Amino acid sequence: MRVVVLLACLLANVAFASTPIPAQESLQLLQNISAAARRVTYQGTFIFQREGRVESTRIYHLADHAGEYEKLVRLDGPAREIIFNGEDYQFYYPDQKSMMAERHDVARRGFPALLPEQLQTLSENYRVEDDGNERLAGYQAKVYRLLPKDGFRYGHKLWVDPATGLLLKVAMVGEDGDVIEQFAFTYVKIGGGLDRNLLKPTLPVKAPLLHNEHPRDPVQSGWEVGNLPSGFRKIAEMKRLFRGKSDPVTHLVYSDGIVAVSVFIESLKPGARPMDGVAKQGSVNLYARPDGQYQVTVVGEVPEVTVRQIGDSVAYKGKP
Repeated sequence: MRVVVLLACLLANVAFASTPIPAQESLQLLQNISAAARRVTYQGTFIFQREGRVESTRIYHLADHAGEYEKLVRLDGPAREIIFNGEDYQFYYPDQKSMMAERHDVARRGFPALLPEQLQTLSENYRVEDDGNERLAGYQAKVYRLLPKDGFRYGHKLWVDPATGLLLKVAMVGEDGDVIEQFAFTYVKIGGGLDRNLLKPTLPVKAPLLHNEHPRDPVQSGWEVGNLPSGFRKIAEMKRLFRGKSDPVTHLVYSDGIVAVSVFIESLKPGARPMDGVAKQGSVNLYARPDGQYQVTVVGEVPEVTVRQIGDSVAYKGKP
């Protein structure tokens, strides 16, 4: 009897073992997932979990011949609405009596549009494996694992609707295999019609709409990262004006094809006390250090070693 039980366990392990996916097929798979979040019409409610904290958000997303439109409604804490009107994102904060707009290429995309379009370097940094099937939010999802090839990035587990490629759940996994944070739909309706009235703002905000303006052309600030971890490449460089800041901040963005790391450089005001050290919240690590009259801050959903290596090698090389 014990032999039969042991054999059954071995067969079960074989049946549910992850299957490696070739690099080119992996690239196509992740590109389809990235595209689905923009090209599919869907609505639902998803949760975000990190360090025992749970937040819920309602999402309405419309994709048709006219373009892409979206509305996010925060269901916990202070009321928030984020609306994408096809050109920019508009942020509504009724408790702060403010509204702000950012161009769509500046505002960070959220779940389920977490994967960037720039995925060509995937095979350099990750292995992708088929992890079987699992029922989630009423759908029979395909499950995939993204396994990092070094210690400069976290692993990921993806649950995907096979019919459309829409991401239904994503978990970020640490080196010990524990889930650091995750997004997951608790309810989602994929396809069908969507009333455009659902995309309109509903929060009572009476304030001027502030636009985060900066040059549309690429900026060459003269700041560079001299020692990038393997696989990371610069994908954007810009000047940004943040709320509460009087001067624009230089913003460099580096990606390995899955995650992005932001480098911020700003002038220190006379008498200001610079930040120096590391902070961590869930998957996000922040490393800050002063550089003469400047403050350098590196933020990303990557291990501490990654933000440290990037931050310690930021230097001003002069404008070309």
